[in-house]
Amino acid sequence: MDLLTKIARPRPVGTIQNREITDNIGLYLENLGYATHMVPFCCKVWESQDSYLVTNGNKLTLQVNPFSEPFTGTRTAILVRNLEELERAECEDKILFLTEDLAIEPLQPKNYPFYYPDDHKAIIDCLETKKPCAIIAVTGETSMSGLKPFPLIEDGNFHIPVASLDKEIFAEIEDKVTGKEIELSIVSKNNIVTAHQLVASKKVSDAEGTIVICAHMDSKYNTDGALDNASGAATMLLAAKGIETNRYNIDIVPFNSEEYYDPQGELIYLEGLRKNENEISLLINIDTVAHMGSKVAVAYFNFNEKEQLELDKVMNTSANIVKGQPWYAGDHAPFVFGGTRCLLISASNLFGGCLSYTHCPKDTINLVDEKLIENAAEYICKIVNDIALA
Repeated sequence: MDLLTKIARPRPVGTIQNREITDNIGLYLENLGYATHMVPFCCKVWESQDSYLVTNGNKLTLQVNPFSEPFTGTRTAILVRNLEELERAECEDKILFLTEDLAIEPLQPKNYPFYYPDDHKAIIDCLETKKPCAIIAVTGETSMSGLKPFPLIEDGNFHIPVASLDKEIFAEIEDKVTGKEIELSIVSKNNIVTAHQLVASKKVSDAEGTIVICAHMDSKYNTDGALDNASGAATMLLAAKGIETNRYNIDIVPFNSEEYYDPQGELIYLEGLRKNENEISLLINIDTVAHMGSKVAVAYFNFNEKEQLELDKVMNTSANIVKGQPWYAGDHAPFVFGGTRCLLISASNLFGGCLSYTHCPKDTINLVDEKLIENAAEYICKIVNDIALA
């Protein structure tokens, strides 16, 4: 599928590829008769090079956490395993190793507007108060991506340099770094650039409301992001071609910052809705769909019982469409929490193996079943063209 091929390449927010793909999506939708507009926003584009620590003459490779500040120098290392130890630690101008309870899962970016759990905030606040010169997060695998070691802090608003070290490697050197002088090099750079949030719309006379079809178009660094989420963006664009309704206004929204620490694209769209006093009748979000060997899973949010029965009828007459479990780590979440009726479309095996390919170089186009993209787009068109919302 040409749509998938054109999108499935590294496209972090603000990069050249991201801008090119945004423009191409806009032209595609304009050719389908949609009116488009792009809203600019400032963002950081991150670059890194080989980074390492040296202890006892041994040089170990580190994975720089995206948007980290740089650091080069030799300092005393200190190790903490939980928040209580961190609160007691004297680590100003020291290299701080975070392990165990402090490195279980990626931490949400500071003050993330839709979700910032108290336990993450407590760790971030304490780190900033303690002022280490650099942080090395001792991490391993995570159920939410294929990265190993995973980045603990991916946040351009966090200004302490941070890199990750595989916990299996750390186990071999722990006694050689704690309380010792170690050499550290974190080579990282952030450039301020302009990116754009695209919105494409079709208006009808005497509209009964607005239906939004969305999928994030950006990717993490160092991945083609074929499953996550070129598959969803391609599904959205294919569906846009087949929509034929004279009842609802349609917004096609390729969100451009879902994989970024600051969800500017979504905030821009939400602000536009507020200014125009625009009520959303239905939002359909497509994220990480069409994994080989899976089916297309659809989860319902905020529908009444009668509406769910109607949705079930459409599902039962659609190829490779099954009922999915709700999850919230996506662009649909603020709409769900605000009470909007939402459909979430993703891979049926998302939490059964699919996510292990995401956010890393393994996420390539050979993982995507193009027939499932077609099935998902056909399902969306059935919903939009035939649905009757109260």
